[in-house]
Amino acid sequence: MKLLFSLISLLIAVLTPSLLFAETEPQQFFEPQVAGRFYPGSEIALKDQINSFFKNVPKQTLKGNPIAIISPHAGYQYSGQVAAHGYSTIKDYGFNRAIVLSPSHFMGGKRFRGVSILNVKNFKTPLGIIPVDQDACNQLLNTSQTPSSSASQKTTPVLFGSYEGAYKGEHSLETQLPFLQLALKDFKLIPIMVGILIDNDYDLVANAIRPLMDDKTLVVVSSDFTHYGEGYGYVPFKKDVEKNIHTLDYGAFNKILSKDFEGLRAYRMETGINACGIIPVALLLKLLPNDAQGEILNYDTSGRQSNDFSFSVSYASIIFTKSTEPKSGHNVPKLETQAINPSSSLTEDEKTFLLSLARNTLETYTKTGIPPKLNQTEQTISSRLKETYGVFVTLKKCGELRGCIGYILPRTSLLQAVIENTINSSSNDWRFSPVEAKETSNITIEISVLSPLKKINGPDEFIVGKEGIVIRKGPSSAVFLPQVATEQGWDKTETLCQLCRKAGLSIDAWKNEGMDFYVFTADVFHEREKT
Repeated sequence: MKLLFSLISLLIAVLTPSLLFAETEPQQFFEPQVAGRFYPGSEIALKDQINSFFKNVPKQTLKGNPIAIISPHAGYQYSGQVAAHGYSTIKDYGFNRAIVLSPSHFMGGKRFRGVSILNVKNFKTPLGIIPVDQDACNQLLNTSQTPSSSASQKTTPVLFGSYEGAYKGEHSLETQLPFLQLALKDFKLIPIMVGILIDNDYDLVANAIRPLMDDKTLVVVSSDFTHYGEGYGYVPFKKDVEKNIHTLDYGAFNKILSKDFEGLRAYRMETGINACGIIPVALLLKLLPNDAQGEILNYDTSGRQSNDFSFSVSYASIIFTKSTEPKSGHNVPKLETQAINPSSSLTEDEKTFLLSLARNTLETYTKTGIPPKLNQTEQTISSRLKETYGVFVTLKKCGELRGCIGYILPRTSLLQAVIENTINSSSNDWRFSPVEAKETSNITIEISVLSPLKKINGPDEFIVGKEGIVIRKGPSSAVFLPQVATEQGWDKTETLCQLCRKAGLSIDAWKNEGMDFYVFTADVFHEREKT
């Protein structure tokens, strides 16, 4: 009798959530839970606010087609501008469906294992109705995969259920919806609230979701990052708080950008970082294809905004793209046959123009958060500056590195690339906190315009001090500009060892087989040094 009862209980536990969704008539609408609190409650005010955020986002040139974004979910007055950086980049890619993975903050004080998909036909916001893709939701809810369980467990938990309590009063999913409505226009929603996932839960959930990730489907992960302060029960340091929060967040970002699932989980255990969406983010790392490349579009903290770091939440906009290049085993496009034949150097007038453009960008963006406008059709602009080049922008403060980011391969006009990478170097270099307006008078700008890459047979062909170098092994890669070795006083061996360290590899990995080497030259010019 006990055995029969146990079997019946197990069958009920396994079947009930999916049958509940399939057989129970879904709600017609799920009403907004946080309109008027986290974002404006009227259509006009909400649309105006989001469009104002979009206007302040600089043009972004992506490495490939977007497949996923990580977006914050605080009140729009705090995180809306950061969120806009992600949503503005995915406007023109024809997405007609969005999978939103969100953490559950409430659930009536209870926690659940697995994921929850609400049994509803439509979500409402002040901007209108969003239809739910019920066929896809039913497909997930009817998945037969369940996690393995120990003999001591009486029942095996089901990973796909429909728990309305996970959505009641919840803001993490809802705050993404108005942005999606303005960015995608017409689309269907797959709303997934993520509970606790352990062990092989991640693989089982990812295996069920992955078939839905076609070229017309965008994945959105809703997450804030470090919540610092006594009110959050998290005060791991009391000195240099802004700097340490930045270091803590970017330690997580490094794991995310490298798609290091185990590394992210270990980092969470090591630091205690209380990013509320860490589980949905880790799930995303299981979903991403091997060739996906991540990029931080924007980062900010409420502490910086309020000038009070005793109570601060961190926000990031991160995008993952998939290369449109034919697969060749690595993500470096086929430039192996190109010789290094850099075009003649830029004229002094062209160099002066680019340095002035970078300076104007740096000062304008650090003061207002808005990039300067540039009319590339002006006849006074040299035609060469409208051509595409790889380019890096380096910022130095009193002779010390303050930021350096660039494009190894040509992605946009030289003019636009200088604007974008001045912003990237000042705001998105994970090694440093964002440059503040008060610092700009002490910063010197250097621009490096790159030649095409040339693949070489090995490190023996690399000319240190004259050529820049890119190494790539599997998903790991790193680059040094030609001037780096000279500035640091490194010989060839030390340069290669430091490059491997930068790529996250062992320092002698350059001696082993399986590594690709690319070299390039650069036209390097800078402002007069500031002391």
